[in-house]
Amino acid sequence: MSGQAEILHLHGPLTIKTIANVRDIIQVYLQEAAALRRSLVIDIDGNEDIDLTLPQLLLSARHTADQTGVTIALNKPADGNFLTVLQRAGLLGGDQQEDSFWLKGKAA
Repeated sequence: MSGQAEILHLHGPLTIKTIANVRDIIQVYLQEAAALRRSLVIDIDGNEDIDLTLPQLLLSARHTADQTGVTIALNKPADGNFLTVLQRAGLLGGDQQEDSFWLKGKAA
């Protein structure tokens, strides 16, 4: 991958009502990142309305990114509503490598 990254800013409610659109947007960005041999950085506002569908989608996106050779990362550590959803879902299990995706941001 080159040193450049595609940056995707996700705004507005990130819930089951909007997740299909968010999925489509992430797919386009992943395809573009793969074509340009770049990483993908996702910026999420933790103060937005967020439910479990967002972390589920991001886990799936990470799997797809791994298969296509794209590095995917969050722009900053999860915070606010996003962090609360991750905690309630049990996605922060103490595995330092796995938790670093959610808690370290692009510097991880």
